[in-house]
Order: sequence, then structure tokens, then C-alpha cells
Amino acid sequence: MDIVFSWAGEAGGSRTVDTHCFFLCCGALVNITSSLERVESFAYEYVLCTQQSTQTNINRLKPASLFAFNAHAFHPIYAATFVLDFFHYVIVDGRTFDSVAGLLFSSSPLSRHMGVLRFWTHGSVVKRCTFKWAHSRTQLLGELVLYQCPTCYCIQAWDQRSLGPSSELRQDVTIRCGYVGEQGRCTQELHFTLPPNLPFKTLKQPEGVWVAFGVEKTDFL
Repeated sequence: MDIVFSWAGEAGGSRTVDTHCFFLCCGALVNITSSLERVESFAYEYVLCTQQSTQTNINRLKPASLFAFNAHAFHPIYAATFVLDFFHYVIVDGRTFDSVAGLLFSSSPLSRHMGVLRFWTHGSVVKRCTFKWAHSRTQLLGELVLYQCPTCYCIQAWDQRSLGPSSELRQDVTIRCGYVGEQGRCTQELHFTLPPNLPFKTLKQPEGVWVAFGVEKTDFL
């Protein structure tokens, strides 16, 4: 667990800034239900204290937001750009996360390697969302498209001609293997579904889009 300092020097004195917590560990922390429940409990207990401590001027080290990564085999190097840019824009420049989210998620290796979970306060409420990179050819609705068909073992044979741009994917998607052999066309299909009853908003990128599951389109991040 890595915590950003709760203060930063400034000409003429110092200024107090929020503390932010990063869980730099493999995705099992948030991919296993029982573990995710503990993380949520931690977030609700400590993130919410930030607002209360602001009013009482105590416990300033309570984090204003928590971040976790869901990669099955987490490689910190892929998160380095995200963390350094967070220091730059949020800690040093004092900008809000919502205003720089597009810049923070601009790293291509981060896009293909992992999703990002964030817990933060909005008024007196603790909110949570999961950022997943989505691409209409390689990562539909934030889920990886298999490189090889598990039935006929053909490489990159998925029929995706009817799919539109990544930013326009708004419903469940089914793609079918396009390989045709002596026995006819392969019957293997892949199904990609949106999380039920979960709102989302898209953050457009030059290639693909980041999708924040768990927040309305009008919500600030």
C-alpha cells in the first residue's frame, strides 16, 4: 500500500492536500468477492473519515480516495505512468480527478494490462467505480477478446464486421468465429455482456475508450 503525502510545499508556506491510497498488488485483492468486500469495508471506514476529519481537523492522513488494480498478474511498471501523472496533476497542480481522468488513462500499456478501481467521497457518500479499457476489436465492453478460437484453434477469426466504434457500444455483444472448414463454419461464439443495472460513462481516447462502470454519465469522478 502506497500513500501520497498529506502536505505539499508552496511558495510562502505549505498547503494541505488530500491523502490518496494505492493498493499496488495483484488483482486477487479485488477479483475475489470476499477480498473485495474487505476492501469496500476499508474504503467505507477510512475514506468517509476524510470528510468528517476535515470538519474536526483531525486524522488528516485518512485517504480521500483509494485505488486498486485488477490485473491477474500485476506489473507495477504498467501503473507507474498513472501514479506519476496523478502526482503531477492532482497533488502538484491541485486539479480534480474528474478534470484529468482522460490524461491519467492515456497510457497504452495500462489500457491493455489492467482495470482500475476507485473509491472516493462525494458529499457524505462513498462512491465506487471500475475503469476498464474497451476496444471494439480486442477488448469488447472491457473484456478481452480471445486471440484464438477454443474450438477450431483458428487465429483472429472472429467476425466483428458489424461492430461500430468502441465509443458506440451500448449493449451486449455476441461475435462468432468466421472459420469455414470441411465440416462447415465453426460454431464457436463469444458473448460479452454489460454489468446488469450498472450505469457507465465513457472517456474517449485516440484508440478505444475507457469505461467507468458504476457512475452515471452526469456524475463527477
